[in-house]
Amino acid sequence: MTRHRRNPLAVREALWGYAMIAPLLLGFGVFFYLALAASLLIGFTEWDVLTPPRWVGLENYTRLWRDSLFIKALWNTTRYTLMSVPLGQLISLALALALNTRIRFRNLYRLAFFLPLLTMPVAIAVVWKWIYNPDFGLLSQLLRLLGLPRLVWLGDARLAMPALVVIALWRQSGYGMVIFLAGLQNIPRVYYEAAQVDGANSWQQFLHITLPLLTPTIFFSLVTSLIDSFQVFDLVYVMTRGGPLNTTRTLVYNIYQDAFHYFRMGYATATSWVLFVIILAITIAQWRAQRKWVHYIM
Repeated sequence: MTRHRRNPLAVREALWGYAMIAPLLLGFGVFFYLALAASLLIGFTEWDVLTPPRWVGLENYTRLWRDSLFIKALWNTTRYTLMSVPLGQLISLALALALNTRIRFRNLYRLAFFLPLLTMPVAIAVVWKWIYNPDFGLLSQLLRLLGLPRLVWLGDARLAMPALVVIALWRQSGYGMVIFLAGLQNIPRVYYEAAQVDGANSWQQFLHITLPLLTPTIFFSLVTSLIDSFQVFDLVYVMTRGGPLNTTRTLVYNIYQDAFHYFRMGYATATSWVLFVIILAITIAQWRAQRKWVHYIM
């Protein structure tokens, strides 16, 4: 058998390539993997930043499930996700279907729906906080013109979470619209032409052509939306600070409070790892469900 000799030029090029990316890999390893390992260890300690960490084992994780604020934050985050993600997917898909047609000024409409995503979340929260103001906000003025009583949107325990969901839908629907538009435009037109020849109406074309071929796009959009919704923080921090009565207190806001308000770094890190496991489990469940869904719908 003949042994293949390595080309010295190819070896030299490979070494130079590794040398060029070495700083990036080193930085990524130090600031990501090393920090990730450190956070895992911190989760097993009691640490207030000012004094050395004290090893407590699984105490932080067991205490979480006895913490009423953590349970409340977990429920609020789940409730926010259940309200925002399905509605966001439906609105984004509806916008994409409408703007995938040959209507006039469709590029202008696409830009208008996508613009909120380009705006800083804090700026959006400040503007919407003014809109929701019960005394002189835009929404209150509209209700007054219609002869309806004013509502304390962010101060009412029943309305605060839906009010945040409305803002999230307004901001995120443009992103989902772009994702769905990309998926729709990758579907060959020949399928629709053949369906029209066979006499299929618009609903039948959507059900038997668009929906099956859009499944990978729906899966991607759903996964990213769920991950984003479980990490909601900026709207809560600027608009409600978790109130009223902790009805908008989410997991990430809870982590922020524990870490930077009460300086319970070990406890906050344990909460972060629980959030990571929850998101990972949901993503894996979605991956398996997507395979079954593709098999069923096809």
